[in-house]
Amino acid sequence: MKSNQIQNKHLLWRAAFGPLTENIPALDNTSTSDLLDLILKSSFKKPGDLRVVNGTFDGLVEAVKEAGQMQKLTKEDTRKIRQQSAQDIKSLNLTWLDEMTNSNAQLREKMSLFWHGHFSCRVVNIFYQQDLLNIIRSNALENFGDLLREVSKSAAMLSFLNNQQNRKQHPNENFAREVMELFTMGRGNYTEEDIRESARAFTGWGFNLGGEFVFRKNLHDDGQKTFLGKTGNFDGDDIIDIILSQKATSKFLTRKIYKFFVNEDINEDHVDFLAEKYYQSNYNTGQLLKEIFRSSWFYDK
Repeated sequence: MKSNQIQNKHLLWRAAFGPLTENIPALDNTSTSDLLDLILKSSFKKPGDLRVVNGTFDGLVEAVKEAGQMQKLTKEDTRKIRQQSAQDIKSLNLTWLDEMTNSNAQLREKMSLFWHGHFSCRVVNIFYQQDLLNIIRSNALENFGDLLREVSKSAAMLSFLNNQQNRKQHPNENFAREVMELFTMGRGNYTEEDIRESARAFTGWGFNLGGEFVFRKNLHDDGQKTFLGKTGNFDGDDIIDIILSQKATSKFLTRKIYKFFVNEDINEDHVDFLAEKYYQSNYNTGQLLKEIFRSSWFYDK
């Protein structure tokens, strides 16, 4: 009887974090198709949020929210918040590592790790980072458009890319540039004018002290903009819709996913085929991964 162990170990190293030592003998007689079905079934359940912030810290920040203004904190309160936040971010990292190691939803956590690198972001606020991680984990295998929109409206990303300072007559281009360059289309598929015009559309996008998305209408540039060949009175959601309508977005994402799960040596035919499938599925990430892991070339020596 032919052993399936090599193919199954390959699948587990790519679609998960590797096989458990005690399970390796069972991989001989398990069909790769059955193993993939088990991985998919375990991973397509919605995950619970990871939450590490302690009650004392929660209470302090809730008091800040009610006060409504950061300046009402004493210097000692501010110092305590920053100190506790830094410690809790370390705890969040360790909690997620534990989830990656022990969760049955291995593919979800593996894809979350991919998106975590894709949507690179650093802010020293545990609430914002915790919220961003849970957005990523919740949407990791679902629709990329939903994931992009939620990440773009998260306090962590809006803070990191300075969109809190993006307002009419004084647009800040950081957020608009990174959305296109790093998160969706990649360089060469837009112009500097597209960046300027989309930055105007994202004016007014911000968040309150509790980290909730807020559209500040009085700071929004409601004038006409021209972006990627389309003209209209666009806001940030319109810009995201236009970006998702570009096949360059599907190609850019598929190449990154292919490199992460398959091989850094790109097979352009495979990527073109997958990118078209991804686009036609309206960016169904789980469906794209199924297509990869069920392809014969994925197991090619």
